[in-house]
Amino acid sequence: MVRSTRNAKRIALAWASGLFLPMLLACGPAARSDPAFWTPYTGDDGAGSTASEAASSTGTGMGGAGGTGGGPPAGGTLSFRVTTVSLDGEYAPKNIGAIWITNAQDTFVKTLEVWAAKRVEHLVRWRAASGTNVVDAVTGATRKSHIEHAVSWNGTNTAGLEAPDGTYRVHVEFTEWNSSDSGEDPGPWMTLDFVKGPSAQETTLPDEPAFIGRYLSWTP
Repeated sequence: MVRSTRNAKRIALAWASGLFLPMLLACGPAARSDPAFWTPYTGDDGAGSTASEAASSTGTGMGGAGGTGGGPPAGGTLSFRVTTVSLDGEYAPKNIGAIWITNAQDTFVKTLEVWAAKRVEHLVRWRAASGTNVVDAVTGATRKSHIEHAVSWNGTNTAGLEAPDGTYRVHVEFTEWNSSDSGEDPGPWMTLDFVKGPSAQETTLPDEPAFIGRYLSWTP
Protein backbone atom coordinates (compact mmCIF):
# COMPACT_ATOMS: atom_id res chain seq x y z
CA MET A 1 0.00 0.00 0.00
CA VAL A 2 2.89 2.38 0.83
CA ARG A 3 4.66 1.46 -2.42
CA SER A 4 1.48 2.07 -4.43
CA THR A 5 1.04 5.46 -2.79
CA ARG A 6 4.65 6.39 -3.57
CA ASN A 7 4.24 5.27 -7.18
CA ALA A 8 1.07 7.32 -7.49
CA LYS A 9 2.91 10.36 -6.14
CA ARG A 10 5.76 9.82 -8.62
CA ILE A 11 3.29 9.58 -11.51
CA ALA A 12 1.48 12.72 -10.36
CA LEU A 13 4.78 14.60 -9.99
CA ALA A 14 5.98 13.52 -13.44
CA TRP A 15 2.65 14.55 -14.97
CA ALA A 16 2.78 17.96 -13.24
CA SER A 17 6.40 18.45 -14.34
CA GLY A 18 5.44 17.70 -17.91
CA LEU A 19 2.91 20.52 -17.76
CA PHE A 20 5.01 22.95 -15.73
CA LEU A 21 8.16 22.87 -17.87
CA PRO A 22 6.44 24.04 -21.10
CA MET A 23 4.63 26.71 -19.07
CA LEU A 24 7.92 27.86 -17.56
CA LEU A 25 9.61 28.00 -20.95
CA ALA A 26 6.67 29.94 -22.36
CA CYS A 27 7.14 32.57 -19.66
CA GLY A 28 10.74 33.32 -20.62
CA PRO A 29 11.84 36.54 -22.33
CA ALA A 30 10.25 36.91 -25.73
CA ALA A 31 12.33 37.80 -28.75
CA ARG A 32 11.54 40.66 -31.10
CA SER A 33 10.31 38.12 -33.66
CA ASP A 34 7.76 36.87 -31.14
CA PRO A 35 4.48 38.84 -31.54
CA ALA A 36 3.79 38.21 -27.86
CA PHE A 37 6.71 40.49 -26.95
CA TRP A 38 4.53 43.60 -27.30
CA THR A 39 1.25 41.99 -26.30
CA PRO A 40 -0.21 43.60 -23.14
CA TYR A 41 -1.13 41.34 -20.27
CA THR A 42 -4.65 39.94 -20.27
CA GLY A 43 -7.08 42.37 -18.71
CA ASP A 44 -4.95 45.48 -19.27
CA ASP A 45 -7.06 47.68 -21.53
CA GLY A 46 -4.80 50.72 -21.17
CA ALA A 47 -7.39 52.62 -19.16
CA GLY A 48 -5.81 51.93 -15.78
CA SER A 49 -4.52 49.17 -13.54
CA THR A 50 -6.17 45.78 -13.52
CA ALA A 51 -7.20 44.25 -10.23
CA SER A 52 -4.02 42.17 -10.10
CA GLU A 53 -1.85 45.20 -10.84
CA ALA A 54 -3.60 47.28 -8.18
CA ALA A 55 -2.71 44.65 -5.62
CA SER A 56 1.00 45.04 -6.42
CA SER A 57 1.14 48.75 -7.14
CA THR A 58 2.89 49.70 -3.92
CA GLY A 59 6.33 48.87 -2.63
CA THR A 60 8.45 47.29 -5.37
CA GLY A 61 5.76 45.78 -7.56
CA MET A 62 5.75 46.28 -11.43
CA GLY A 63 2.10 51.52 -14.73
CA GLY A 64 -0.90 52.07 -13.06
CA ALA A 65 -2.74 55.33 -12.84
CA GLY A 66 -0.09 57.02 -10.74
CA GLY A 67 2.52 56.75 -8.02
CA THR A 68 2.67 58.27 -4.58
CA GLY A 69 6.43 58.18 -4.05
CA GLY A 70 5.91 56.08 -0.91
CA GLY A 71 4.46 56.96 2.48
CA PRO A 72 3.11 60.25 3.85
CA PRO A 73 4.51 63.55 2.55
CA ALA A 74 7.78 64.40 4.26
CA GLY A 75 8.21 68.03 3.30
CA GLY A 76 5.65 68.76 0.62
CA THR A 77 3.97 67.11 -2.35
CA LEU A 78 4.68 67.22 -6.06
CA SER A 79 1.72 66.48 -8.34
CA PHE A 80 2.32 65.92 -12.04
CA ARG A 81 0.17 64.72 -14.90
CA VAL A 82 0.79 64.15 -18.59
CA THR A 83 -0.92 62.38 -21.48
CA THR A 84 1.30 60.58 -23.96
CA VAL A 85 0.46 60.75 -27.68
CA SER A 86 1.13 58.08 -30.30
CA LEU A 87 3.82 58.80 -32.88
CA ASP A 88 2.72 55.85 -35.03
CA GLY A 89 5.63 53.68 -33.95
CA GLU A 90 6.12 50.09 -35.04
CA TYR A 91 3.85 48.72 -32.30
CA ALA A 92 1.55 51.75 -31.89
CA PRO A 93 -0.65 52.41 -30.08
CA LYS A 94 0.91 49.93 -27.64
CA ASN A 95 3.47 51.73 -25.52
CA ILE A 96 5.78 51.40 -22.55
CA GLY A 97 7.10 54.26 -20.43
CA ALA A 98 8.41 55.64 -17.17
CA ILE A 99 8.22 58.77 -15.02
CA TRP A 100 11.00 59.53 -12.55
CA ILE A 101 12.66 62.25 -10.46
CA THR A 102 16.27 63.47 -10.52
CA ASN A 103 18.02 66.43 -8.98
CA ALA A 104 19.30 69.35 -11.07
CA GLN A 105 22.49 67.39 -11.82
CA ASP A 106 20.37 64.52 -13.20
CA THR A 107 21.27 62.25 -10.30
CA PHE A 108 18.49 59.70 -9.84
CA VAL A 109 16.17 60.21 -6.86
CA LYS A 110 13.10 58.00 -7.36
CA THR A 111 10.93 56.29 -9.96
CA LEU A 112 7.25 57.28 -9.76
CA GLU A 113 5.71 55.06 -12.44
CA VAL A 114 6.76 52.42 -14.96
CA TRP A 115 4.47 50.69 -17.44
CA ALA A 116 6.63 48.11 -19.18
CA ALA A 117 7.12 44.90 -17.16
CA LYS A 118 9.48 42.64 -19.19
CA ARG A 119 10.05 45.29 -21.89
CA VAL A 120 11.99 47.74 -19.71
CA GLU A 121 15.08 47.19 -21.86
CA HIS A 122 13.57 49.60 -24.40
CA LEU A 123 13.25 52.45 -21.88
CA VAL A 124 16.80 53.52 -22.63
CA ARG A 125 16.98 56.76 -20.64
CA TRP A 126 15.10 55.52 -17.59
CA ARG A 127 17.28 52.42 -17.32
CA ALA A 128 20.46 54.49 -17.61
CA ALA A 129 19.25 56.90 -14.92
CA SER A 130 17.70 54.49 -12.44
CA GLY A 131 19.30 51.12 -12.94
CA THR A 132 15.65 49.91 -13.09
CA ASN A 133 15.05 50.91 -9.46
CA VAL A 134 11.29 50.79 -8.79
CA VAL A 135 11.17 51.20 -4.99
CA ASP A 136 7.76 52.72 -4.07
CA ALA A 137 6.85 53.10 -7.77
CA VAL A 138 3.58 52.13 -9.40
CA THR A 139 4.43 49.54 -12.02
CA GLY A 140 2.54 47.55 -14.62
CA ALA A 141 2.34 46.09 -18.10
CA THR A 142 2.50 47.45 -21.62
CA ARG A 143 -0.38 49.81 -22.40
CA LYS A 144 -2.73 49.07 -25.27
CA SER A 145 -3.36 52.78 -25.77
CA HIS A 146 -2.12 56.19 -24.65
CA ILE A 147 -3.64 57.58 -21.46
CA GLU A 148 -3.15 60.32 -18.88
CA HIS A 149 -0.59 59.49 -16.22
CA ALA A 150 -1.01 61.24 -12.86
CA VAL A 151 1.75 60.81 -10.30
CA SER A 152 2.86 62.41 -7.05
CA TRP A 153 6.09 62.60 -5.06
CA ASN A 154 6.40 63.12 -1.32
CA GLY A 155 9.93 64.53 -1.44
CA THR A 156 11.77 61.37 -0.36
CA ASN A 157 14.41 59.21 -2.02
CA THR A 158 14.45 55.43 -2.40
CA ALA A 159 15.73 55.06 1.17
CA GLY A 160 12.68 56.91 2.49
CA LEU A 161 14.75 59.92 3.53
CA GLU A 162 13.64 63.45 2.70
CA ALA A 163 15.56 64.94 -0.21
CA PRO A 164 17.10 68.36 0.49
CA ASP A 165 15.32 71.45 -0.84
CA GLY A 166 16.47 72.61 -4.26
CA THR A 167 15.80 72.19 -7.96
CA TYR A 168 14.53 68.82 -9.19
CA ARG A 169 13.39 67.41 -12.52
CA VAL A 170 10.49 65.29 -13.63
CA HIS A 171 11.46 63.01 -16.52
CA VAL A 172 9.01 61.19 -18.81
CA GLU A 173 9.98 58.64 -21.45
CA PHE A 174 7.89 56.31 -23.58
CA THR A 175 8.35 54.28 -26.73
CA GLU A 176 6.29 52.40 -29.30
CA TRP A 177 9.23 50.56 -30.82
CA ASN A 178 12.27 48.51 -29.75
CA SER A 179 14.39 51.49 -28.74
CA SER A 180 17.31 49.44 -27.42
CA ASP A 181 17.88 47.68 -30.74
CA SER A 182 20.85 48.72 -32.85
CA GLY A 183 19.95 51.55 -35.20
CA GLU A 184 16.72 52.40 -33.36
CA ASP A 185 16.21 55.82 -31.77
CA PRO A 186 15.16 56.17 -28.13
CA GLY A 187 11.51 57.01 -27.59
CA PRO A 188 10.15 60.53 -26.90
CA TRP A 189 11.46 62.14 -23.72
CA MET A 190 10.71 65.30 -21.75
CA THR A 191 11.91 66.97 -18.55
CA LEU A 192 10.40 69.66 -16.36
CA ASP A 193 12.25 71.49 -13.57
CA PHE A 194 10.64 72.55 -10.30
CA VAL A 195 11.84 73.82 -6.95
CA LYS A 196 11.27 71.74 -3.82
CA GLY A 197 11.10 74.30 -1.03
CA PRO A 198 8.87 76.50 1.13
CA SER A 199 7.15 78.24 -1.82
CA ALA A 200 4.27 76.78 -3.80
CA GLN A 201 4.68 76.32 -7.55
CA GLU A 202 2.21 75.63 -10.35
CA THR A 203 3.08 75.15 -14.03
CA THR A 204 1.06 74.29 -17.12
CA LEU A 205 3.10 73.56 -20.23
CA PRO A 206 2.01 73.91 -23.87
CA ASP A 207 1.29 70.72 -25.76
CA GLU A 208 3.95 68.97 -27.81
CA PRO A 209 3.61 66.25 -30.46
CA ALA A 210 4.29 63.44 -27.98
CA PHE A 211 3.07 65.00 -24.70
CA ILE A 212 -0.11 66.93 -23.92
CA GLY A 213 -1.96 68.07 -20.82
CA ARG A 214 1.23 68.63 -18.84
CA TYR A 215 0.59 70.10 -15.40
CA LEU A 216 2.85 70.33 -12.34
CA SER A 217 2.29 71.67 -8.85
CA TRP A 218 4.48 71.73 -5.75
CA THR A 219 2.74 72.18 -2.41
CA PRO A 220 5.05 72.68 0.59
